[in-house]
Amino acid sequence: MMEIRIRLDEHADVPFIKKLLSQIKGITNIEVSEDDTINSWGEIEKSEYFAKVMAQSRNNYKNRKTQELTDDVLNELFGRK
Repeated sequence: MMEIRIRLDEHADVPFIKKLLSQIKGITNIEVSEDDTINSWGEIEKSEYFAKVMAQSRNNYKNRKTQELTDDVLNELFGRK
């Protein structure tokens, strides 16, 4: 088994990143940790912070405040050529 660690800043869209990663073949588990604390996806979904992030994300989408990622950006992020 291999492991990849990704460091995110405080403004990162964690739910989006988790959803994006969960769609990649071969990824079997995604954990989020903050200050050396690992939370399960279920714990994250139940958190107040997650609810606020999802509400903000829905509002942004509704108000057309979204960004589309091009293949070039995704390839840069995931090191594909």
